[in-house]
Amino acid sequence: MNLITDAEVSRHLLKYRTPIVTSKGTFTERPTVILTIKDLEGNTGIGEACPMAGFANETIDETEEAIWDWLHTEGQDSPPEIPTARAAIEGALFDLKAGQEKKHLCQYLNPESSLKVPVSVLVNGETPSELAANAKRIINDGFSSLKLKIGAKSFNEDLSRISAVREVANSKVSIRLDANGAWDVSEAIPNVNQLQDFSIEFIEEPVSGIEQLREVKNSCGVPIAADETALNLKDTEALIESEAVDCIIVKPSAIGGIVPATQVTDLARASGLTVVVTSMLESSIGVSLAAHFSSALHLTDPAPGLATSYLLLNDLIRAPEVKDGYIHLS
Repeated sequence: MNLITDAEVSRHLLKYRTPIVTSKGTFTERPTVILTIKDLEGNTGIGEACPMAGFANETIDETEEAIWDWLHTEGQDSPPEIPTARAAIEGALFDLKAGQEKKHLCQYLNPESSLKVPVSVLVNGETPSELAANAKRIINDGFSSLKLKIGAKSFNEDLSRISAVREVANSKVSIRLDANGAWDVSEAIPNVNQLQDFSIEFIEEPVSGIEQLREVKNSCGVPIAADETALNLKDTEALIESEAVDCIIVKPSAIGGIVPATQVTDLARASGLTVVVTSMLESSIGVSLAAHFSSALHLTDPAPGLATSYLLLNDLIRAPEVKDGYIHLS
């Protein structure tokens, strides 16, 4: 590989069109750090570090500092321990290598990759009627997988929201939920069991913690997924050993990039668990990398949760085209 001859680190403020409401807080904007590197021939690689409060342990300042430290380290052989910083560095390096070989990133990683990846769409809305209207529009646009955030309001309100979306979604449209660890076990078990009539694909993090997830999984009929509880290989090993979940959510931007995400994916698959790739609501730089990763590892069923760029008011690059149920890579 040609040596890196130039590098730029820049911070930006992402703003969302409407607030993203989760049980961990409401997000209207968040900072992100972009790493751009170039080689002697002008090839460019770009990566993103976008830690999210409640979903990552590091701050944006710690992340940016770690990227600068890596750039100023002789040889640049060891990636930083901070996962989002490592994800930005890995993303930029892989993007640069793919450009040097004149290949799409997914096909650089795996020549048999497809440039079309089915995606699940996060449905936003403040009221059941607004959610239903947005879900109907998304379904009419050709998408067959929807995701709802729950747990920020009372469970009765969540039931009304889920019911409104299911009413406009036929049996061929899957609905997945994300509670972001909103409940304790005593709340989660009856709540999750009430969801069985809605044909829920899976629910992410109804509770936080490996033992708590195991208790809920063993008491409920809805598949349980780990997200924030599966942010590294060690956590995934513990989840597998405890038989705590049915599914592992992999966010390349949160877990440290393509290499750590591949390690977690391989381990989860070998243990018979389902793997679903999702974004961390970052810019299309991070979303695109996750989509290329999904294609390269054939992580397309269940559909990756990567139709999130439309939520941004000020994306940093031109978003990949998303239509007819697919994200189209370039």
